[in-house]
Amino acid sequence: MTNYITKSDILVIISMHRSGSSLTASVLQSAGLHIGRKLIQGDENNIKGYYENLDFNDFHRRVLASQGVDENGWTLQEEIEVEDRFREEAKEIVAQASVSSVWGWKEPRTTLFLEFWADLLPSANFLLIYRSPWEVVESLYRQNHSLFKDQPELAVKLWKHYNQKIINFYNHSSSRCLLVNTKTLIQNPAASIEAINQKFKLHLAPPDASIYDPSLFRSQGLDSYRPSLIESQFPEAVNLYQELDSRAWFPQSNPDLSWRELIKPSPYRVWAFRDWVNVCKLEKENKNLCSQLEQLEQSQSQLQQTENLLEQSQSQLQQTENLLEQSQSQLQQTEDLLEQRQSQLQQTEDLLEQRQSQLYQTEGLLAHFQSQLQQTEGLLEQSQSQLQQTEGLLEQSQSQLQQTEGLLEQSQSQLHQTEGLLEQSQSQLHQTEGLLEQFESQLHQTEGLLEQSQSQLHQTEGLLEQSQSQLHQTEGLLEQFESQLHQTEGLLEQSQSQLHQTEGLLEQSESQFYKTQIELEQSQSQLQHSYREIEQAKCQVDETETLLKQSQSQLEQTESSLEICRSQLLETRAELDISQGQHHETLRKFKRSQSQHHKIQEELEQSQSQRHQTEGLLEEYQSLLHQTQQELEQSQSQHHQTEGLLEEYQSLLHQTQQELEQSQSQHHQTEGLLEEYQSLLHQTQQELEQSQSQHYQTEGLLEEYQSRIQHLQIDLQSKVSQVSNTQRQLEDSYYKIHQIQSQIERLEFQQAIAINTNGDSKSQYGILVWDAWYAYHNGALNKMQDSLKQSLKCSPFSPTDTVSNWLVSFTKFSEDKGENLDTFGLTNLAEWKQLMRLVTSVKAVGVKS
Repeated sequence: MTNYITKSDILVIISMHRSGSSLTASVLQSAGLHIGRKLIQGDENNIKGYYENLDFNDFHRRVLASQGVDENGWTLQEEIEVEDRFREEAKEIVAQASVSSVWGWKEPRTTLFLEFWADLLPSANFLLIYRSPWEVVESLYRQNHSLFKDQPELAVKLWKHYNQKIINFYNHSSSRCLLVNTKTLIQNPAASIEAINQKFKLHLAPPDASIYDPSLFRSQGLDSYRPSLIESQFPEAVNLYQELDSRAWFPQSNPDLSWRELIKPSPYRVWAFRDWVNVCKLEKENKNLCSQLEQLEQSQSQLQQTENLLEQSQSQLQQTENLLEQSQSQLQQTEDLLEQRQSQLQQTEDLLEQRQSQLYQTEGLLAHFQSQLQQTEGLLEQSQSQLQQTEGLLEQSQSQLQQTEGLLEQSQSQLHQTEGLLEQSQSQLHQTEGLLEQFESQLHQTEGLLEQSQSQLHQTEGLLEQSQSQLHQTEGLLEQFESQLHQTEGLLEQSQSQLHQTEGLLEQSESQFYKTQIELEQSQSQLQHSYREIEQAKCQVDETETLLKQSQSQLEQTESSLEICRSQLLETRAELDISQGQHHETLRKFKRSQSQHHKIQEELEQSQSQRHQTEGLLEEYQSLLHQTQQELEQSQSQHHQTEGLLEEYQSLLHQTQQELEQSQSQHHQTEGLLEEYQSLLHQTQQELEQSQSQHYQTEGLLEEYQSRIQHLQIDLQSKVSQVSNTQRQLEDSYYKIHQIQSQIERLEFQQAIAINTNGDSKSQYGILVWDAWYAYHNGALNKMQDSLKQSLKCSPFSPTDTVSNWLVSFTKFSEDKGENLDTFGLTNLAEWKQLMRLVTSVKAVGVKS
């Protein structure tokens, strides 16, 4: 337990009874101090509650009782012994209460055990609260305790005893204490909390400003002689209070000694006569209250009579209501029986309508089925004729398909042969290209040699002989080139012969293809209806043509690239001519070699042109072969489409047969339904005759019930008129009672004002203000405005004070009724604002004496 306590900050509130400790505890609780969960609830002496922890309260009472001391703490005993068993119990109470980081408790009897708690809780801090002795004594007397009736001076002695313990504890433990006057805490709550935080190193939040209610905390006025009485009889109490103020904390660092003005020297004779006057005044007030009580009893007797009349009228009303309920129950039974008969009649009519509608539906279905049967028979004949035509077309298309397949097989075999020949010619062409590449490489070598020879000619004439010898070598090479060229020409002739053979084969395949096309055109003429559904295939053909166009464009690009190569070759030849012109003298010596070289170049160009021609022919043959393949694929797709159409015709034939079988079954079902409907029609006619007889019986019953209902309605109207008259009488009696109550309240208030005031103007002003509040309470705002206007004329206050008095009086009247006044709503009323404008326009009037 001790370890837990050291982790918490403890603040104990110490004070004498009726010294404002409950208000202090509520302020600290709103600032964040935990003062316990089980607290003593409020009563007539402390409306908002005592804020006392029940555990500590019960502990102190039991300790006092164990020592034979009054449990309330009304004792002047200096030391109260706490037994060891209570010490252990106190530790348990502290352990249960220390549930927060900052906690404490408030219990006035703790003052009697200050040393005990300071020793038990060495880390605890103490907030010492005190109040003036005359205010504490006044508060104790108001509780009407029998002890203070017998010993009135005991209240002052108890104040001295408690506060002497507080000042003694403060003198030897000031570091753990903060001494504060209750009035200082009320006037400076935020500064007081800040002082507590600084003194005890706490972190309490600013308090709630709405906690303090001035009406619940009474203080002595300047005209009271009670402080002077205490000064004359108990001067040590006044000195102790002055010592507390001198040691206490104040925001201005200086004690507030304004209370000294309350202590005035006054002879005892004046105090005695003043009490005599007060007693006579109280007797008069008591007499007035007795007369008012008698009037109230009379009004209560009148009210009792009115209530008895009201009970009699209510009993009559109850009897009338019972008769009305009986008549309504009878009427309800009659209506239920009528509804049953009407529902039975309606069911009979509905059943008749259903039978008639079923009969009409049956006739319509029969006519519909007959028309469907005729249509089905016509469709069957058409489908049979179409089936015969389809079978004939199918046989023709199958024979044509077989012929087409044979032609396709022949064309495919020829196509395979043609592809083989093309592959051979392509291989030969690759060989020819290899030879040409060799010639070109040799030509480049020859050009390099020529460049070397030209460079050597510039250096020395001796190199001429070397170049001649090289010329001989070149001639040998040229002879080799010529022999190779002859071989190439032979190869070209062979390839041309093969190409001619290939062309012949292609012509044969084209003739066969033309035949195939003729046959396909015949099949297309026979299947014109099918071609309409094959528009998508034509779109694909268009796409194929676009692809062919793209391939042609690529071929044109290839030709353009070849032309670029030729132009580059011409540029090379032009450069050679320029170099020949520069070395014209040297070239004369090599004229023969150049002429031979030109011949070789021409032959090479011819061989290249032949090669390009051969490549062009091959590309043409390949394009023709590609077209032939596409046409074969189109013919195959058409063949597949033809097969698909045949399958569709077969499925249509199968569906037609199924529909025929369904129509036959529906025909049989229709015949069975017709027989059933005929039997139902016969039964319906019998039920119709029965329902007609019941209908006539029901009409007779309805006439009887209608006559009874008319009589009941007449009786009901007379009873309703009686009930309405009774309700009017009740409303009149309620209104009279309300008027009587308002008159009684107004008379009571008028008598109270007559007692508390001396002049007729004050009495009239108070009655008008009460009339205004009563009108506001009942929602008569115009009457409220008129009453306040009249009260303004006879007000004993200035216009501003008059408005304040209105609000205070309205608040008091509402609280007497147990209600809260909505001041914001009242001041925002249009009638109130008009009164404010009227008040501001009125000149200030002096306060009437």
